[in-house]
Amino acid sequence: MGGMVTRRHVKDDSVNGARRIQRKALDAREVTQALPILAGLVGALILLTGDWWARAGLWAFDFLRYIGWPWRIVMAVLVFSTGIPSVYALVAQLWQRRPALPGWPLMPFGALLFWLLREQTWRGDALLKVHLLETQTLAGDPYVWKEPLDAFLAYMLTGLLRPMRLGPEVAVAALSVMAGVIYIIAILEASRHLALDATGRALGFIGLAALGSSQLWFGHIENYSLVTALSVLAVAMALGYLAGKRPLWAVGLATGAAVSFHPQAVFAMPALLVLFRRRDGLRQLLTLVGAVVILPLLTVAALLVSGARLPVLGYGYAGDSQLFWPPSQALAPGHLLDALSNLWLVAPLLPGLLGAGLLALFRPAAQFLMSARLPPREAKTDRGQVSKGSLRSPVFIRVPLPGQRERCFVYLSVLALGLLVYHFTFQNDLPRPQDWDLYAMVGPGVTLWGLCAWLRIANGGRQGGASIGRRVLLPALAFAVCLTTGWVGVNHAYTLVRPDANQRELYARYRLVDLVTILPQATVTPAEPFCSDPAADPTGCRRVTETSFTMPQDGDLRPVIFAHAPAQIAFPLDVPAGASFLWLSPALDPLAWGWGGDGVTFQVRIRHASGDDLLWERRLTPANQADLDWGEVFVPLDDYARQSVTLLLVTTPGPAGDNAADRAGWGLPWLMRGAVDG
Repeated sequence: MGGMVTRRHVKDDSVNGARRIQRKALDAREVTQALPILAGLVGALILLTGDWWARAGLWAFDFLRYIGWPWRIVMAVLVFSTGIPSVYALVAQLWQRRPALPGWPLMPFGALLFWLLREQTWRGDALLKVHLLETQTLAGDPYVWKEPLDAFLAYMLTGLLRPMRLGPEVAVAALSVMAGVIYIIAILEASRHLALDATGRALGFIGLAALGSSQLWFGHIENYSLVTALSVLAVAMALGYLAGKRPLWAVGLATGAAVSFHPQAVFAMPALLVLFRRRDGLRQLLTLVGAVVILPLLTVAALLVSGARLPVLGYGYAGDSQLFWPPSQALAPGHLLDALSNLWLVAPLLPGLLGAGLLALFRPAAQFLMSARLPPREAKTDRGQVSKGSLRSPVFIRVPLPGQRERCFVYLSVLALGLLVYHFTFQNDLPRPQDWDLYAMVGPGVTLWGLCAWLRIANGGRQGGASIGRRVLLPALAFAVCLTTGWVGVNHAYTLVRPDANQRELYARYRLVDLVTILPQATVTPAEPFCSDPAADPTGCRRVTETSFTMPQDGDLRPVIFAHAPAQIAFPLDVPAGASFLWLSPALDPLAWGWGGDGVTFQVRIRHASGDDLLWERRLTPANQADLDWGEVFVPLDDYARQSVTLLLVTTPGPAGDNAADRAGWGLPWLMRGAVDG
């Protein structure tokens, strides 16, 4: 009897144990299905609300406000749907039926796409760069040593295009597109050396293409396109060297080329130490150093022969007295949030990349080898057939030579660390949203490291973990593609401008009409002079005239349309088809600041076929210290695009109606193309 009870208990325990195992399996399956859906939901919410985050200082997705809600909803639905199991299964089936296509068509297709969608919004020092190329020579450019080979090629190509009446912006855009083609070659090359199968290579290519940094290839007007592309090419060569397929001198040449275009590439060089082996380290060092210095030396020689003066180092490198943030500023919360926003812009998968990278770093190395069930060249399925890689496949990675995978991952980890040190410590002169491309080089390196870790984790360990990793990657990549498409699309579709009166010579490129030049065509009301003795005050006795004001506190002189209140100046105006705005600097005449009076009311109005619209109004009074300076007013005219209207600039006396001291003026009255960013 006792024996029978024991057997029954054993049977019950076995049943309960089986049920527990079944429940755990069901729980694991639910988690497997829930995480991709959660990832898709998070991506969709970012696409719908990301521009609101700028209010809290996280400006990475601020550009989303320029994308219409229908498009944002479509992108959000697309990203969310990729996390649904049935959609994932459909994508997997379509991928398995794909035709075999070569990679080389990506290069001409990419070049065409980069050129057709080249950016219309210039940020950072783009205006200054084009201005220098228009007005300076290589010998007279004070910034040439900041980007030596980039400057050399830009001046050479500008000179070649000048007889064809093509501006320097065309030359810089062409170099940007060329950099994009190099980048495509680089990421195709890198994917060949990470022991990835066809599916892994495709996922890696998409992840490395869908970056905020990819804006550098779309006719980007700045200095960072070629250095970024060549830095990634150097990484690809290094991975090829670790795989035994590329020579060390090729790594050195690509690295030296990147440094020649911009010195920021040196932050990727510490990772080269991982390439050395103890037994022949000296020979490797000499080979690498010899290859690295060739192109920088040739670049210096070419610049000196072209007449460029050596950089002055007494006040810092090429005029920069401080290259890095001091620790107190580098660790300040505001700076860290700013840098994090910049990093998330250039690497849209940032949270997942950091999570995967850190998890891969701290997992035991043995767990990374758990996918060592496939031979290097081909994978056998359960039916004994050769698999070419599938989204449903247990693994994405073929097993390379012993130790190669670990050295590749260590190399990418050191690379990412060097780039992140640069990202958080190198000092930017302009605000980060404008100077974002100074750190664009960080995006591909960090993404390559994180994707490598992600794929390793997805292919190691238990099948449940692998399934989660594979399934989460699809909505993550869909999010990155949508975000990058929006970023590139906004920069192509919009001409966003941040006017700066201190650099108005540069912003004259956007000027369509200077209202001062068409003042003779305007109608002034009332037409009578303000006083009867013009000889006593030639300017003040006129109701409206062309003159200039100088602010006594800083000497800021600007041309103005003088308008003694009351005065209405009516300009006939054909509003252009695209976005446009008025840039005005209303001001009280400094000559009359001490004359008393109750101020002047300024108005901007538009008279059109349907009526009269007040667009802007403000009263300035000499009693208010803040009003004793130039105002800065930007009035959008988009609602009147393609219309012939009458622009009214109106000045009226203050509330008391006393106009004795109401000398006023409209400074810098420009009609500008584009839209004000901000």
